[in-house]
Amino acid sequence: MSPVWFLKVIIRLTVAGLLFWGATTAWAGYEDLFKLTKAASWAIYVRTTGGMNAVCSAAAYKTNPTETYLVTAGHCFVGSDLKRTDFLVTQNHRTFAKAYLVKSGFALKQRAKQDSTDLDDYEGDDWAVIRVEVGGQSVLPLGHSHQLALGEDIIIVGVPFGMDFLAVQGIIGSLDLSLSRLVWNHYYGGNIYIAGGNSGSGVISTKQQAIVGIVDAGPGSQTSLLIFMPIDKLPSDVR
Repeated sequence: MSPVWFLKVIIRLTVAGLLFWGATTAWAGYEDLFKLTKAASWAIYVRTTGGMNAVCSAAAYKTNPTETYLVTAGHCFVGSDLKRTDFLVTQNHRTFAKAYLVKSGFALKQRAKQDSTDLDDYEGDDWAVIRVEVGGQSVLPLGHSHQLALGEDIIIVGVPFGMDFLAVQGIIGSLDLSLSRLVWNHYYGGNIYIAGGNSGSGVISTKQQAIVGIVDAGPGSQTSLLIFMPIDKLPSDVR
């Protein structure tokens, strides 16, 4: 065995060990939080052309023996009649539970059409609370968005493109970000991957281990720029 060959083997093993160590320590302390976030995450299915489709995500924050409350995005219900018809929620895409829209932060402006999908016809903050007819579920506490700091670690679990639940990690990128003057104005920003279907996911602070925001928007169908409503905007009567 030549000394050069032996040295190459040692170097490769050292690099592999460092990569493994980095991969394991980078997530150290978050494993249980990812599991809890996954257990508390739901997909919202609505009836569209072609059948039932997963269109939004949600996070459970309150439960009792008979029902569970989820927080999600208000725009998930824009232009629909979900206040009058059924929609379903699921945690595994196989078994479904009946759910009801309790209250939404989005409201139609005067003289706007009930079935409008134009966000200019709405006002208010982009949140919604739904009640699920299933009790005793995993939940995450509501945190305090005003305690967030730039660069702080966050995670979300949702159903991008209506697929299976996907967990991603990122950081707080802005404490004052707006996508437009009319909606998602002076919200918070994050550097984290999102796509259509992630709307309504809970933004989880790894420091607080709690829901600190609700995924609302990102420019384009998939992006690493997240705009989310700080959870402190959620009114006290639905907490």
